[in-house]
Amino acid sequence: MNKICLKYLLLPWIKNIPKKYISNLKMDSRTLTPGDLFIAVPGIKKDGRHFIVQAINKKAAAILCETKKKDKHGIFKYIKNVILIYFFKLSENVSLLANRFYKEPGKRLKIIGITGTNGKTTVTQLINQWSTILGTKTATMGTLGNGFYNSLQPTNNTTSSPIFIQLFLSKVLEKQAELVTMEVSSHGLIQHRVKEVPFYIAIFTNLTQDHLDYHENMEKYESAKWLLFSTHKVKKIILNADDQYGKIWLKKLLNFYTVAVTIQNRKQKKYSTKWINATNIEQNNNNSIYITFESSWGTGRISSCLIGHFNVTNLLLSLACLLELGYSLSDLIHTSEKIIPVQGRMELFSYVKKPTFIIDYAHTPDALKKTLNAIHSHYQRYIWCIFGCGGERDQKKRPIMGAIAEKMSDKVIITNDNPRNEKEKKIIQDILNGCKNKEKILIIPDRKKAISYAYFGAKYHHIILIAGKGHEEKQIIQNRSINYSDKKIVLNLLGKNI
Repeated sequence: MNKICLKYLLLPWIKNIPKKYISNLKMDSRTLTPGDLFIAVPGIKKDGRHFIVQAINKKAAAILCETKKKDKHGIFKYIKNVILIYFFKLSENVSLLANRFYKEPGKRLKIIGITGTNGKTTVTQLINQWSTILGTKTATMGTLGNGFYNSLQPTNNTTSSPIFIQLFLSKVLEKQAELVTMEVSSHGLIQHRVKEVPFYIAIFTNLTQDHLDYHENMEKYESAKWLLFSTHKVKKIILNADDQYGKIWLKKLLNFYTVAVTIQNRKQKKYSTKWINATNIEQNNNNSIYITFESSWGTGRISSCLIGHFNVTNLLLSLACLLELGYSLSDLIHTSEKIIPVQGRMELFSYVKKPTFIIDYAHTPDALKKTLNAIHSHYQRYIWCIFGCGGERDQKKRPIMGAIAEKMSDKVIITNDNPRNEKEKKIIQDILNGCKNKEKILIIPDRKKAISYAYFGAKYHHIILIAGKGHEEKQIIQNRSINYSDKKIVLNLLGKNI
């Protein structure tokens, strides 16, 4: 086990610290082992400073404790032979400490950060998958898990803790990874989790209403996302310049290296260093899409089984990223058809003489609207829409999503989607408040029963969209996390082995 001197770790912020070696950095007192450094900072739900006694009893080598008083910074004392050091604005500097502790692993990797309301996971996984096909060892961090392609370990957060991020980077570096794709959430940016991550490329997908329970309003939400491009270490920036915020940011970033990604929109390229623009999109009935494009790298045509206008943007953002990384345009064009859909993102289950299921993570108004639009344009069939809204989350989006589902579907079933400690009836009523034609809406709170009802009520040419949970394999009811998977329910109904 590698140990590091506490004095070295804290210089130049704190001087005169006694010589002491630490073996690990920990922010969760439950995981502490003798010799660890416990970093005690306030969190959203719990305050790490309340667990200092526990850390002492577990024989931590030292404790760093956040203080709001600048004049208290650097003061230390001993409690039962454990040194406790006060650190001003510690939570803002955990990423920096972790980066130093793990010997700056990001400097030896090319790291791609992807942020936006929707599309983060898809773009992250597309770059991961595409680069792997072309022979690069690529690691990834995000909603679907952390690890290498087809070997991901589950995670609780889209963007992990600052300590885990640096630990992960050091581990994949040891495994000869060359590239890392990382989803960067607004929470992760506000909470300084990626402050010391050197991004070679940062990508913006879009910005629409979500997480207003945390950010309060769209202005604060936009400011959180903008942090990645304005205050973090980024060499190149790729923006969806069709997005209303992307257009504004592109002009604000005129002095930076930017790539504008657009669909049938040549105007934005004059504001960017490089650009890529789709000139024509063809959709076939065999679940294929063909994208003809022009760009700073040349012209071409890629094909994919990912359907929907939003996936055209996702594919182009990924293509632009890989071109910036030095992959040849010819190789990318010839391998595009090998890309498979991302788990829980417009994932299709189609069998002869049975309804077609589509599972998608859409849990925001914009995502639900775009998903239903994609189904309409591609299939032009009768659509069932099964969805719910998360408890203890943004309540303002619930009636908006209800209105979208009602307007764009032939039949709507409102069900549960992680109600948590909120009453399911209240969530459902909030959704219903946005609906006018109640006759086309059913309320079936049990998600499994809702999907089964749609399956047995649908005709073989119907489409059943199950929105909201995507890849998730848990349903959170009160404080219980219950095993549950939309995909497993669908496969059982279709008589397929799991």
